[in-house]
Amino acid sequence: MGARILVVDDEKTFRVVAQAALAAEGHDVRTAASGGEALGVARAFQPQVVVLDRNLPDADGLAVLERLREEGGEDAPLVVMATAYGEIENAVHALKAGAFDYLTKPIQLPALVVTIQKALETRRLRRRAEGLSGAARRRLEREFCVGASAAMRAVVELAAKVATSPDTTVLVEGESGTGKQVVAHLVHFRTPGRRDGPFVELNCAAIPETLLESELFGFEKGAFTDAKRAKPGLLEEAEGGTLFLDEIGDMPLATQAKLLKVLETQVFRRLGGVRDLQADVRFLAATHRELAAEVAAGRFRHDLFHRLDVFRITIPPLRERREDILPLARFFLGELAARAGKSIRGLAPETERRLLAYAFPGNVRELRNVIERAVVLEAGDVLSPESVLLRGAPAPAPAPAPDAAPPVAPPPLPAAGADPGRPPTLGEVEKAYLEDLLARAGGNKSQVARWMGVSYPTVAKKIADHGIDVSRWKDDAPES
Repeated sequence: MGARILVVDDEKTFRVVAQAALAAEGHDVRTAASGGEALGVARAFQPQVVVLDRNLPDADGLAVLERLREEGGEDAPLVVMATAYGEIENAVHALKAGAFDYLTKPIQLPALVVTIQKALETRRLRRRAEGLSGAARRRLEREFCVGASAAMRAVVELAAKVATSPDTTVLVEGESGTGKQVVAHLVHFRTPGRRDGPFVELNCAAIPETLLESELFGFEKGAFTDAKRAKPGLLEEAEGGTLFLDEIGDMPLATQAKLLKVLETQVFRRLGGVRDLQADVRFLAATHRELAAEVAAGRFRHDLFHRLDVFRITIPPLRERREDILPLARFFLGELAARAGKSIRGLAPETERRLLAYAFPGNVRELRNVIERAVVLEAGDVLSPESVLLRGAPAPAPAPAPDAAPPVAPPPLPAAGADPGRPPTLGEVEKAYLEDLLARAGGNKSQVARWMGVSYPTVAKKIADHGIDVSRWKDDAPES
């Protein structure tokens, strides 16, 4: 199928010959003799590729290129700039201004045809990639927004807000399996100027300490014994896009120091390198650990923690948003049954009761695995409870209403300390109050935050500030 091509040149002979040659290839070709005429034709014709002379009688070709890109937006044509022989500097300027390629005059028709073919193939591949990324974005948003809970709507709203700031560092907290990677993808796909770039992930807990730096920063040939050739790191791979550092709490201290420098200066070096490289990258980090506690324990740098913690998104565990269980289960069932070629139309009532009674220590990841296994086992048209294999104890009794503190007496005031005449300080009262609420909530900080009417990060910070050990109240399904 032919493409729409606009040829802009003040030489009539070239316009006629080029139009004939490209039309013979099956393309729909229009021509223009000046910059003003070219813009008018482009608005009506919507060309996919423009062959544009650098020197026009009424305008500089670079100015016309800029107007074409501005007016076309995401649908702007690819531009092949024509420059006089020997004017390589002009060609370089054109490429920096956004031209797809350049040809030197006098232009040979075979070279013109081949360049047009390359431009059209590039445009096709870009559109395909945009379509795939759009489909991936829509699927992520369906999966993450399918829940009905206010907690998850708040998470999605936070992701949308920080997406408007393409360079802001984001820290995503939550237990394993809650969907931290999904949030990272959501932020990336919603960020203008980044979503068309790469999304590169590094799991800091999955790579040995000796290899982590070379993976992140890359290395030059000869940097170490096995460095037979130079290799770019993930920082370079993520250029113009997003670098997602999963399980950042497991990063060694030595690597943390180097990462801090990159975050502060946007400059790094490959291992064994002698020149600085720029890092045009948006950093997202995630952890199932409480980094404030890791800082207090000396396992995480406080300066890196504060540099990462510019914008925090905390994902609550599935057991604290039980209203999301059935909508998510139905979503996974529809997707996985279709993939398996089975027509399972829904969940049996007893299956729903079983799912709602389970604690899901593995969170959303465990729920998806449960549904996938059940789809494989199910022979009927409704997902039966016999196909749903759940490991572990059922969920505990429902907690008190989120907005209501438990109807019990307030905690006793702490002892006055060394001076029997001194009343307890405000800090001592706050610590005693926090400990009492944590004991009643079984160590569940999210529940304590709801009772106190404050945010989860506020409660976590107060617990860390007072040096409270939450583990003494936790059950076998730890919160973090």
